[in-house]
Amino acid sequence: MKAFVIGMGLSLGLASAALAQPGPGAGPMAPPTEGEIKLGECVSSKASAEDKATLAKWIAVEVAASPLLDGVVSVDKDKRLALDKATAQIFTRLVVSDCAEFSKPLFKTEGRMAFRAAGAALNRMAIRELTSTPGVNQAIVRSYLVNLNQADFAKLIQP
Repeated sequence: MKAFVIGMGLSLGLASAALAQPGPGAGPMAPPTEGEIKLGECVSSKASAEDKATLAKWIAVEVAASPLLDGVVSVDKDKRLALDKATAQIFTRLVVSDCAEFSKPLFKTEGRMAFRAAGAALNRMAIRELTSTPGVNQAIVRSYLVNLNQADFAKLIQP
């Protein structure tokens, strides 16, 4: 039981470090260190096409599950849980095995903050994969462009 509690505490600590965001008025985050950049590049390059597809689905589901989207989008809880687990497996493999040469020294020097850097790299890759899917950007733009009134914008180009 004690090992579970310690493990759970470590898991929660690592998760909170990965998700830590500066609060309002906290100022900008420090630029990434060279080690963080290298780990991010490794995570991106070592992820397979299947990994990237899973991550794109995961980020879409997590965004869709946001309270901001209540009543607009519904998320299947079982699918969300399955994607959360798959993402955890991908993250673990990438950080612990595939990119150990970059993550090991970073974790030794930066501790839990290295976890945040790896998580940020994973998030960026997931968003990039989702938005680079053929047709997605065009659909996003087209979705509101068809509803614009060109006359409203004419005054912007008139002398």
